[in-house]
Amino acid sequence: MAYDKRFKTQTMEYYIKNGDARKTSKTFGISPNTLNTWRKEYQEHGEFKIKPRPANNKKLNEEDLQAYLEENPDSYQGETAAHFGVTQQCISRALQRLNITRKKRQNAIESKTQQK
Repeated sequence: MAYDKRFKTQTMEYYIKNGDARKTSKTFGISPNTLNTWRKEYQEHGEFKIKPRPANNKKLNEEDLQAYLEENPDSYQGETAAHFGVTQQCISRALQRLNITRKKRQNAIESKTQQK
């Protein structure tokens, strides 16, 4: 969970005024480890810097996904995710949007084995 700069500053001001880490943690609903991390950052820099979040610029083209699945109908979601360079959850959500089920049907498996 990401906390905003103002909340961190209020927490540190309360901690400095009070001096009790347990009470501060309980009052603000954070763990003592989080408070300790914030305390170290505050001591080093004198303020809290906003850390940039990495932008996930990977977009999954659903047409490419459909084409890939037509060519590789028995591929697992993990394999598909690795092929496109995205997470398995991304593939799962795209399949839900496209209303594609990934269950292996017995008749499809039988027809594949008969073809070989």
